[in-house]
Amino acid sequence: MRGKFVGAVLGAAAALLLAGCGGPPAGVDGNLTNNWPAMPEAKLPVPADHACYDIEDPSPGSSKLPLPVDCGARHSVETARVGMFTGADAAADVPPPDGGPAQQRAYTDCTKAANDWIGGDWRTGRVGLDLIVPTSAQWDAGGRWYRCDLVEFKDLDSYNVVSRTGSMKGSLAGTPPLALGCFKVTTKAQGIDTMAGSDCATGHNSEFAGVWEAPPGAYPTDANQREKAQLDGCRTVIASFTGVPNDDKLRYRVGQITYGFGKQAWDLGNRGARCYIWMENKNFTSSLKGVGVGSLPINAV
Repeated sequence: MRGKFVGAVLGAAAALLLAGCGGPPAGVDGNLTNNWPAMPEAKLPVPADHACYDIEDPSPGSSKLPLPVDCGARHSVETARVGMFTGADAAADVPPPDGGPAQQRAYTDCTKAANDWIGGDWRTGRVGLDLIVPTSAQWDAGGRWYRCDLVEFKDLDSYNVVSRTGSMKGSLAGTPPLALGCFKVTTKAQGIDTMAGSDCATGHNSEFAGVWEAPPGAYPTDANQREKAQLDGCRTVIASFTGVPNDDKLRYRVGQITYGFGKQAWDLGNRGARCYIWMENKNFTSSLKGVGVGSLPINAV
């Protein structure tokens, strides 16, 4: 049996050789690929525009994401826009550096897209905006996109990201559910300890007044200089919000708390600081918007 099997195999091989001598069968040109089109060049997928993602730990700057989920389902990150680097920005051998001109242009685009999407300046809400660019490996693979990602914070004390259902679209328009409003501030060791959100109709001693935008220039690395600039700038915002004169007596009418967004945001183009009214020894049960000097007499702080 074994000899017969080997003989059969050899016979088949001979038949194949004889067939080769007679030329290719009909419809075959002898080319290994038979004129098949070449496979398309592999390209890195572009992230989905206006998509939501359920991420357990949505750390800022995550360039790798799971598959998107329906925004009506549980999620922690929402992409408001996906843009593309072009021209010289896209021709670079490496991803755009942090705070460089290419990232600044992308961040400006992200800011506009985010504000349009949620219906207001994202900095006036419990909202974070992150610019995400490709990693070096993704850039080498042809990735030239950037993402504009939004998250909702539980509060601006811990900055814990909320797992939410429903898109953030319009969340700062009309009666904005994510807007910064009134707060109960506690102090510790001559500093701010907590800022818990509060209904303005209940007792509170602080209220968000708006965002002050610093003029262009280098980031003030001196903490005292930076604090003074923010306090001076926020006085203008607070005076306008409350309807009192912005003069040398303002500080005897209201106290204030300011928070900037840090050097990284500054380098991208966000030179804002959030401005809060703070009444250390007095509580209110309504908003201070437009109340004027009658409700904020000198020495009211």
